[in-house]
Order: sequence, then structure tokens, then C-alpha cells
Amino acid sequence: MSKIKTILVGIDYTKSSDNALQYAILIAKKSNSSLMLFHVYENPIVHLYSGAYFVDYDNIEKGNIEKLKKYKTKILSNHPKLEITILATDKSIKSSIKNLVEKHKISIVVFGLETKSKVSRFFNGSTGVKLASKINCPVIIVPEDYKQHQLKHSVLAVDNNEHIKSKIVKKVKKFNNDLNLRYDFIHVKTEYEFLELPSAKIKKEQEKLKVNVIESKNFVSGINYYVSKNKVDLVTIISHSHSELYNLFNDSNTKLIAFESKKPVMCFHA
Repeated sequence: MSKIKTILVGIDYTKSSDNALQYAILIAKKSNSSLMLFHVYENPIVHLYSGAYFVDYDNIEKGNIEKLKKYKTKILSNHPKLEITILATDKSIKSSIKNLVEKHKISIVVFGLETKSKVSRFFNGSTGVKLASKINCPVIIVPEDYKQHQLKHSVLAVDNNEHIKSKIVKKVKKFNNDLNLRYDFIHVKTEYEFLELPSAKIKKEQEKLKVNVIESKNFVSGINYYVSKNKVDLVTIISHSHSELYNLFNDSNTKLIAFESKKPVMCFHA
């Protein structure tokens, strides 16, 4: 992971994305990086039996560009030194972001997370959560209710049953160092793990990184407890890809933490 250069912010004109934008501005100012305001719009679906129907696709795109320009103008009025670009597209959000990341334009992707019921989460999920394990770029998910933005202390949650990949650790450390953050490594030991002792190699890796082990009923409550007691501003987790069938019937740690955390969650794709 090279120095933070461009931060992409998903804009959908909601309070949630507006809040995420403010958080992205904080990161941009701390890292001296640029912002890209990114919006995906949908064109009307025209049915064969709808009769004569004209869709001005160019006008739809221009309308969204104009909205993003207003966002840009407002940001620059408060932060005149920020470099800002805008992009609106009707293409797939996943393919668009992957393309931008692969061309080395994007260092971090930031999305807002609306407050939703558990039923809504199951059927709709969240764009940021869905993308976290699909693109080779850190994704930060900012809760809608998180308003007191600051970035001083982060924590990386380490899995007890997996090797800690040095490549991921280097990326996490570099991110924290670039933003001058204090950071910890923690592992949440649940009641199900007492009979599953880590291998000697994994234990050695954890000792080398000075991983703090805390006991809790479950992963989410353990993370939230540590965050609250230690004034953590950012929770970092390693996200893994799963099949669509798995995602349908199971909640990954990424999804659980993203929906339950009161602080922003950053996901690194393993």
C-alpha cells in the first residue's frame, strides 16, 4: 500500500453519505490526499409495451454531475486547499470501483452506513459491507449516527485460528503511520475457543505483534467493549470472501461489526 493519494467517497445524497463525506474529508486533510466524489445512478427501465417513451440519458448524467458539483463547491468553501474530482456513472458500482482501484487512482473507499433493522440488513445489506471482501482496497464504513469525527487511535482485530499475514499487517501499520495513529492488535477469545488452542506458530505470531487477548461472550461485544474502554476511533478487521450461499445464511464478522459498531470500521481484504 503506497502513500494515501485519493479517497473515494460513495455519494447517494443521503444523510448517511453526507456523514461519510465529512469523515473522508478528515482523512484527506490528515494525509494530504485528494477526494473523489462518486455516484452511481440508475437509468429508467423502458418496457417494450410502454409505447412511445423517450429517455434523455445524457440529461440524467448531467443532472447527477451538477449535484456533485454543488457538493464540491460547498466542500471547497470550507476546505479550499482540498483537491476534489467528481464521477457519476450508470455502470456497476463493483466493477467501477475495481477499475479505479486497479488503475492506482484510489487508496481508500469510504461509505456511509444507514441505521437499519435486522430484517432490512438481511435483505439489503450495505454497499460498503458487500464490497469489503470484493475489492483490493481498504473500505471504511462510517455509521450514520457517528458524528464526533476524530482519528487518533485504531485497533486491528486478529483471528485466533488463522495466520497473521505479514502483507496485511504491513498495510495496516502503514495506514496508521501515515495518519499518525496509535494502534493496537487484539484478539477476542470467546467461550467457544477455550478448547481450541492456537498453534505454536500462530501463538508466536501473536506474541511478536503484542496482541492483546480479551475474553468475551462473542466477537462483536468484545470489540465494542475494548473500543469503549480504550477510546478507539477506528476498528480494523480483515475481511474474507465467501460464496453467495454462505452470505445468504451466515453473518460474517465484517457484517456483524459493521452493523453493530458505533465507530467507523475499516476492512482490509485478505
